[in-house]
Amino acid sequence: MRTTLVALALVGSVTVVSAAERLPTFPKGTPYGSARSSLIALGWKPVTMPEAQACDEDDDRCKGRPEMESCAGTGLANCNFTWRRGDTLVAIGTIGETNPVVVGARCRAGC
Repeated sequence: MRTTLVALALVGSVTVVSAAERLPTFPKGTPYGSARSSLIALGWKPVTMPEAQACDEDDDRCKGRPEMESCAGTGLANCNFTWRRGDTLVAIGTIGETNPVVVGARCRAGC
């Protein structure tokens, strides 16, 4: 019995993007200010959520950052910042009161 191989040419290709590939990533210990600049450069837009916590005037973690959704007043000073690119909405989590650093990103929608 003889086997015949048939070569197929792809006219187009489909790229499947997983949720992990849609989430922005940052090296451990990245300051939020640096991550914010990177997000903007990559086409992400800050989002002001309707239910966002108000930023206290003396809280430097959220001053000038309309994307701040919530910040804890105690403990590790955790904050969540919301960003959108296309249909993808993500929350960037930080810790640290004086110099917040990114601890991760999680999908909120469209990932």
